Amino acid sequence: MSEQTSEKQAKKGLPIKTIVVVLGLLVIEAVVVIGAVTMLGKPNEVQGQGFVDETPGIDEQMSEVLIVADKFPNHHTGRVWLWDTEVQVKVKGKHLEHVQSIVQDRSAELKSGIGRIIRTAHHNHLKEPNLETISRQLREYLYGVFGQDAEGEDRLQEVFLPRCVGFPADF
Repeated sequence: MSEQTSEKQAKKGLPIKTIVVVLGLLVIEAVVVIGAVTMLGKPNEVQGQGFVDETPGIDEQMSEVLIVADKFPNHHTGRVWLWDTEVQVKVKGKHLEHVQSIVQDRSAELKSGIGRIIRTAHHNHLKEPNLETISRQLREYLYGVFGQDAEGEDRLQEVFLPRCVGFPADF
């Protein structure tokens, strides 16, 4: 029995060899990391730039122009529906005067063209949640009316349809 007891006591000691190997590997890893960081050197100094004023000039500022606000009939369902419609466009400052003069000089033509689009539209197009179809048709029509400037840039930036509310007119 004494032989078994002495063997158990010898086996219960700390694994010194394993501890020494793990500590040696940790020291080598620390030396490698510190050596790599010092070889790369310190980071470059950060320098700020001066304030940049990004406010657009008068030529680049956007404005909204009312094209038409009226009620247009639509008979596509077999019933008469009146569509209370408002069309606006977004234009740059450099095109604002030209667009306003076209709206003033050709208001009947614009009202007639927009009315034709509303009158011939399918009822489900007028009931779309985002009015994609009608907006696309209006955009193509209005881009054709207002055209491009001398540099080839469209005079209109966007076409809005903020109001397009329908109600039956034959009650």
